[in-house]
Amino acid sequence: MPELFTVLPPHEALHKLFTHLTPRISTETIDTAHALNRVLAEASIARSPLPAFPRSTMDGYAVRASDTFGASEAIPAYLTVIGESPMGSAPTRSVERGETLIIHTGGMLPDGADAVVMIERTQKTTDTEIEVMRAVAPGENVLQVGEDVRPGDPLLSIGHLLRPQDLGGLMALGLTSITVARRPRVGILATGDEVIDPYAEPQPGQVRDVNTYSIGGLVERAGGVVQAGGIILDNFEALYEAAKDLLDRSDAMVLSAGSSVSVRDMTSDVIAK
Repeated sequence: MPELFTVLPPHEALHKLFTHLTPRISTETIDTAHALNRVLAEASIARSPLPAFPRSTMDGYAVRASDTFGASEAIPAYLTVIGESPMGSAPTRSVERGETLIIHTGGMLPDGADAVVMIERTQKTTDTEIEVMRAVAPGENVLQVGEDVRPGDPLLSIGHLLRPQDLGGLMALGLTSITVARRPRVGILATGDEVIDPYAEPQPGQVRDVNTYSIGGLVERAGGVVQAGGIILDNFEALYEAAKDLLDRSDAMVLSAGSSVSVRDMTSDVIAK
């Protein structure tokens, strides 16, 4: 009576395999722009503050908050408009008592100002004067220096899977390169006299190679690099040489088929050798 073929459940097989493996992680430094779905190999630390300057969160007017105290629709505060805070550069004028500068969302707060009045809370009386119809507190509608991130703050930890928003955050801080784990190279070998290339027309008794592409898709989805070794006939020496060559240039290898108990199933013997 032939020997029965027994297998382990996947989780038990993996546990048994991993007890014989030593983790080995190699790293590489790549452009942050190309690091989506890569795994951090070094913790990232902020080198500069974000924002790097006090920024307005609203379109409106940069003011000294104390100039607006008590302002209401019934009794507005009147401020003199002395210019505009330019986008993309530092203001050339400071705000003194009773003065204001036009400012846009993301614009740099001028010296002397400590708050921003939303444009919806104002009304122009002349080209150089506005009414402020609601008081603001110091710091209102303003992002302060380092409010999001301060120099030395930890950003992302080792083992973090980089997401689109992570790339944007790193770029905002000028971290244009990052150290990540090198993607594992996974060799895939399909076996069987009956298996043919999917682009070929199968003859009676032949089937197209399915496993190389299914397994390859799983490898890529998991972040690995596929190294397809082709289709190997049911010949021990041919399979051994192909497997040895592929494993020499891969971090891991998957052998498809040839793992039952017939005379043509020689995968375990190849692995043992």
